[in-house]
Amino acid sequence: MLKKSYIAIAASGLTLLPSLAFAQPRSVQDVIDLVNAAVGWFETIIFAIAIIMILVAAFQFLTAAGNEEKVSTARKSLVWGLVGIAVALFARVAKDFVLNALQRR
Repeated sequence: MLKKSYIAIAASGLTLLPSLAFAQPRSVQDVIDLVNAAVGWFETIIFAIAIIMILVAAFQFLTAAGNEEKVSTARKSLVWGLVGIAVALFARVAKDFVLNALQRR
């Protein structure tokens, strides 16, 4: 299952390579636009995965039926979903910080 996920992520990443080959920046604004687009896609993908993880955790909580092992697994899924949201929010803040630093120069 995990191997299939890695293959899917790699395949989706490979589909973006041709667009990067033609992304030859001519100015700072081109670099800013490229960073903006890349981080925007990263945020969207991470938010989607995090929301799916939270929904999986909710389902695991509902189906645990008092089994401590299943509840523990559900808690871990919930924590990792929240970590994913934190990472996506940090990416947005880091993007804004870098873009502001580039625009000042």
